[in-house]
Amino acid sequence: MGQQQLLLVILVTIVVGIATIMAANVLNDRVTQANRDAVHQDLATAASYVQSIWERPLIMGGANGDFDEHMTEAEILQYLNVPSSEYQPGDEDASNENGRYFVSIKGSSELVITGEPSSGPPNLEVTAKKEANGQWTFEFSEAGDDDSDSDGEVIRRGTDSQRRGRL
Repeated sequence: MGQQQLLLVILVTIVVGIATIMAANVLNDRVTQANRDAVHQDLATAASYVQSIWERPLIMGGANGDFDEHMTEAEILQYLNVPSSEYQPGDEDASNENGRYFVSIKGSSELVITGEPSSGPPNLEVTAKKEANGQWTFEFSEAGDDDSDSDGEVIRRGTDSQRRGRL
């Protein structure tokens, strides 16, 4: 009888150990996903300002219809209102508890806002672009540092009129 009880205690210890390890992994995955969701929300909030910056006249701190010619990436980042306690005008990046954010100008009416989650890669990006028909599109994707050969997985795409108020 003593041997059966000893085997039962060992079995219970193993099961509880495995359950504890699995719970810790699930919790870590949830924390990582929550961080990525927060970075995605910060990017969406920043992207909502792109059209107004592009259309705003130079005298009011805007791009006057041309990101390339009239603004630097640091100036655009300043007006995107990424929540950051450490950002100073002129900084090349902004950071908060969720991650770091950068802006890349890709053309006169296109830019990419990149977010590096504090939980690690892959990075998240939103590409804001004014199409030939005058509509603004916002394409969210994963990119960089994830050792994949792909150009990034598109998460969501839409025009400003399709997603007004829901960016």
